[in-house]
Amino acid sequence: MYATRPKRPLLLVALALLLTAGVGLRIWWVNTHIPAILTPPALEVYQIGQWVPLEGSFQFSNDEHTENFHVQLVDIDFCTPQEFAQRYNLELSLFGEDEANLPEYVADLTLNFRNDSPDEASDLGHILFMFYELFTPGSLKTFSPHSEVNWAMHPDLGIKLEFKIPPASETGPVHFCLTSYVEATGPVKGNLDQFPKQLQVSITPVRKVIEVPAPDALPS
Repeated sequence: MYATRPKRPLLLVALALLLTAGVGLRIWWVNTHIPAILTPPALEVYQIGQWVPLEGSFQFSNDEHTENFHVQLVDIDFCTPQEFAQRYNLELSLFGEDEANLPEYVADLTLNFRNDSPDEASDLGHILFMFYELFTPGSLKTFSPHSEVNWAMHPDLGIKLEFKIPPASETGPVHFCLTSYVEATGPVKGNLDQFPKQLQVSITPVRKVIEVPAPDALPS
């Protein structure tokens, strides 16, 4: 009489099925319940001259209330701090006391802002310019707002370079200043080596950027 091979216990089969179902349930839960802050925001890319509808996307907090705000990059010009100071009748010392350690380049932004809110009594919402950065994706070389220079040009800016736009109004073209980085060892060089760059006008829940192509001529 030959011995028969024992059948696989039904318990092991049941456990395997439960394990498979558990893994599937976990994958479903992660995909549908993971906090939005842990997922990369969607990206929208606009061009110079286009109006960018912020639609509630913000730089730091939804307290910015940008639902009815639009941003337009009218123009951008790259120059030296000396040229920028002369252009707007500013003290060069605003960029730093040591002329040997001034930023390599300045990005002169011509921006336009609009608030389409129909409620003229509403005072909600503001633009937080502190986080407007210009960069090439994948590069560490970034242009950031220079607080002292922007305060000199726009004395009404808040401590975070924030400002309001009245409902049903448009600012018209206004100039703002971004500068390349200066480290403890001196100014970072080569900031205009890589294009296109992107001007970030919102971070989340939708990251909105304006693409900046290479200029026809670079500052000498």
